[in-house]
Amino acid sequence: MLNVLITGGAGDWASSFKEQHQQRFDITTVSRKDLDVSSPEAVANFFADKSFDVVINNAGSIHPARFADADPQKWINDINVNLIGTFLVSQAAVKAKPDTQIINISSTAAFNAYGNWSSYCSAKAGVLTLSKSLANDGYDAYCVCPGAIDTKFRDGLNLSNANAMTCEHLSKYIVDIIDGKYQSGDVLFIRKDEFVLNP
Repeated sequence: MLNVLITGGAGDWASSFKEQHQQRFDITTVSRKDLDVSSPEAVANFFADKSFDVVINNAGSIHPARFADADPQKWINDINVNLIGTFLVSQAAVKAKPDTQIINISSTAAFNAYGNWSSYCSAKAGVLTLSKSLANDGYDAYCVCPGAIDTKFRDGLNLSNANAMTCEHLSKYIVDIIDGKYQSGDVLFIRKDEFVLNP
């Protein structure tokens, strides 16, 4: 049974994935209270006695604001959680087990510069290129760029759920990656009614 780590474990998608696939995978989920992914020390301590077959970097943060009005600390926090956290967890994971499969959750926002979302779009674009760099360095790395998902992460963002996919819809592609249906370096662009490989 593959040993899978999912960051952002308090979120609806991680909870759904664990419930749906706990008979097939040994799944560990960690939330912000369990692991501050933006802290090098916390991540190093977490991996000091652990290794995983699969790591899914799912932790996310967003503070929408017009660029000129953005709070610098909140902007930096979004970069730290979304991008720096992905780097730190991925690096610690491959140091502990070089053949760990790394699946990074980016966003369609990596391709679309949404107004008022400069920190999130910038971070997710960084996750996309970081994933490709990992693959080019010889690691087993993938980037998943989902569109709207019907989760509480969207609460308070004044977004319509009309085109939001279910957690199960996204999970199918994650399982396909784990099952070896894609190649390292692949980018999966996923919306409710659209899928593009390596856009």
